[in-house]
Amino acid sequence: MKGKHSLFGAGKPFRAKEFPFTDSKNKYDNYLLNKEHPVGKSKAEFIEKNFGYTKGDSEMLHKAISESIDGRIPDYVEKTKYGEKHSFNSKIRGKDGKMHSANIVVVVQKDNIEKPWRLITIKPGKKDK
Repeated sequence: MKGKHSLFGAGKPFRAKEFPFTDSKNKYDNYLLNKEHPVGKSKAEFIEKNFGYTKGDSEMLHKAISESIDGRIPDYVEKTKYGEKHSFNSKIRGKDGKMHSANIVVVVQKDNIEKPWRLITIKPGKKDK
């Protein structure tokens, strides 16, 4: 299934804030926010430059992402072996309080109630006009 369909119902808003921060702190601090990680380094540099979040800011970044996608209909949904991958072209509030564009990809896990959704990646979004 590809398009604007969801486990939450076709075309229904994503409910990110209904679930507390249960994602792996390790995923954020040791990968997405780690400028020394061989693969995550470029993401960490992008996140720090654009949003101001650095290693140790995992809960703040997660909250900013949750607020960014909560109540939004995903721009794209794809069924994978792990669950449904939801993509959002959105804006994230940086540590400076300003909104910055980003593409946010999360997966709604099909088998894990404790972590109903988890962040996959953040990439540069459409340029602000």
